[in-house]
Amino acid sequence: MRRVTINNSLQKARDTSRVYELLLFDDDKQTIVSENDKITVKIGNRTGFLLDIEPGVANGAITVDSERFADLPADDYRLEIWMKRDNKLYIYPDEKQITLRLSSTLNDITGTTLSTITIEQLRKEIAESGGAGVPVVGPKGDKGDQGPQGETGPKGDPGPAGQDGKSAYRVWLDLGNAGSEQDFINSLKPSGSSSNVGARHAPTAWTLDRTTIPWTIWLDNGCGLQFPEYETTGTVYGYGFAENLTTTDFDSWPLIPNVIRASRGAITVEKFRSKSGVFDYWSPTTKVIKPLQDASKFDWSTAFGDEGTNNESYGRKPNFARVMFELGIWSEADILSLGAKKKG
Repeated sequence: MRRVTINNSLQKARDTSRVYELLLFDDDKQTIVSENDKITVKIGNRTGFLLDIEPGVANGAITVDSERFADLPADDYRLEIWMKRDNKLYIYPDEKQITLRLSSTLNDITGTTLSTITIEQLRKEIAESGGAGVPVVGPKGDKGDQGPQGETGPKGDPGPAGQDGKSAYRVWLDLGNAGSEQDFINSLKPSGSSSNVGARHAPTAWTLDRTTIPWTIWLDNGCGLQFPEYETTGTVYGYGFAENLTTTDFDSWPLIPNVIRASRGAITVEKFRSKSGVFDYWSPTTKVIKPLQDASKFDWSTAFGDEGTNNESYGRKPNFARVMFELGIWSEADILSLGAKKKG
């Protein structure tokens, strides 16, 4: 499998002091890049393709000066490497893209829409406006007078009467349930306390609620999941992404498919134990609403499994283990085996 590594995947927007080094691999063997290869770094975000960058080459690796990203606003970006060699096109990585996050600075204005317009779109609008120094959008004009009300259209013919549908109680019985109407009503009432203690299963499905800030992922076991550090970041919440829930490996983003894979057993505790480098977005502020199990009884700082596997994700790997426990996916025995320690 072709893959790409990058020496740093996080920086402040408009920081021009860094040089990124990207290494190409075919399986576990590094692909040495030379000056004779035609290399293009393609950059996009959740809206799609943005621009191409022609990188440098040094010591068999691809180099990109962070100055090339100076015009990009704070956002999560995807990078793909296209290499032409011997009249053939090689595209890295095989699965999705690698990520580069440009985080906000104190000068960024809350609510800016710069992250929703591509650089190419901006250049096009400036060109169409007549050149540099000419505003793309003029000042907002005064509100015009309301137009006259239109005439009422002719009344339509009434439609045929519909057939009486089944009652909710009848549908409940048809699904194989048994009992009185009161039994049916009782089945609709939530069980357990306000903390959701007593829920009987780990999550198997979810829905995304974008009416809250931060957005909320509601799971079918009554729990909710929020990522306050990335309040409305589509790449983190999976907005606009269709995911494979049966693969046995982790994705760096979106995050929720990893939860469901773990709940279904596709991602195992053993896989987590040895995995590294894919937990960058599992912030310590990640919040489980109405958890099934109480994470406050444990010290999570060493709950990452194999030694050295927590180094590449800013020390955030244990946060994934905590969420798995709170959602009822992993047991106390599981997290203790990963290095969590019971308090007291």
